[in-house]
Amino acid sequence: MKNTYLENNDGINFGALLEAYFKKNRIFKSALARKINRKDSVIAAYQKRPSMQSSIIEELSHAMKHNFFADLADLLPESYSKDETKWMERDARIASLEKEIEILKAEKEVLLQVLRK
Repeated sequence: MKNTYLENNDGINFGALLEAYFKKNRIFKSALARKINRKDSVIAAYQKRPSMQSSIIEELSHAMKHNFFADLADLLPESYSKDETKWMERDARIASLEKEIEILKAEKEVLLQVLRK
C-alpha cells in the first residue's frame, strides 16, 4: 500500500490517496461537494492533483472526519524525525498503568491466599 501513492518515488500523490479513500469508504463526490460547498467538478479535480494545499487537506479531513495528515505522515520514511513528545507521554502513561496492573495482580493473589486459609 505504501508505494501506491508515491509518484516514481519522487513524492506522495495526494490525489491518488484521496481517490483510494473515496473508493474504500464509498464516498460520493456529490455529497462531499455539498458538504464543503464546492462543485462536484472541484472534488473530481482534487483526485487528479498530485499535491494539495494544507488548508484543503484540513477541510477535507474535517468534512470526512478522517485524518489525511496522518495518512500522509505514514507514507513518509520512518527514518524522518518527528516530535516525539506526544508519544513519549502516552508511552510513559502506558508503562505506569502496566506497573499498576502488576501490583494489583500481586495484591489480589495475596488476598486470595489469605481468604483460602
